[in-house]
Amino acid sequence: MGPYSLLIDYIRTLISLSMLGYASYKDIKTREINDMVWIISAGAGLIFDIYELHVGEITLQGTIISIGFMAVLSGVLLYLSLFGEADLIAFITLAILHPRTPLYNYIGYPPIFFSFTIIANTAIAGLLMAFYTFSINIVEDLSGKNLFERYKDISGLRKIALLFTGRYKSLKELRGPPFEYPLEVNGKVIIKPDLFDDHEANKAFRVLRERGLSYVWVSSTIPYIVVLMVGYVISVLFGDLMFTIMSMLV
Repeated sequence: MGPYSLLIDYIRTLISLSMLGYASYKDIKTREINDMVWIISAGAGLIFDIYELHVGEITLQGTIISIGFMAVLSGVLLYLSLFGEADLIAFITLAILHPRTPLYNYIGYPPIFFSFTIIANTAIAGLLMAFYTFSINIVEDLSGKNLFERYKDISGLRKIALLFTGRYKSLKELRGPPFEYPLEVNGKVIIKPDLFDDHEANKAFRVLRERGLSYVWVSSTIPYIVVLMVGYVISVLFGDLMFTIMSMLV
């Protein structure tokens, strides 16, 4: 690698952190992110891509594979409704910003394919968020709040799923879509909320209020951009978390 490669990596990372930090803030506050955030960041990444292509630090084939892999895999996740369009664009922008693995001294296993590492570490970060939700629910249960006082007929497995994916919250404190979605619809407790129909979600909340309920199970949506930022930070500091864990177990 050339003398400026590491410096370019630092600049790429600074741009990525600025992009994800601002996008996370906007996602938490409004769930809306201006497309210019991605356009400006991707444009900056393309400038460095063109430079490194010119000096031979990266190849056109390798760059296309990195961006294409991220686009295809994140597109599949979008098709499966595991996240939204903004998350897809964020993943692709990161691939443009990092067409190769940064030349850092990683704490853990160095990434072999950086695009895959970002996706894998983000998935692990998502699991950690689920355990964070679980711990909050357990603390509330131990403090005296009866989380399942109206749900005694549901199975133990469904109760466990709710502890990992939902929150038992006061209807008076709810902001509703796009921040919270009901997990009690038509008198039944569900695990996966419909995140794409705010009208039906508001209707379900209205019915629950009309029934005179005080607390209900809801999905307090965690902005996926925040999870992506955590996954990205893990990637640039730690490396490939999955391979690191596997190497420890072998």
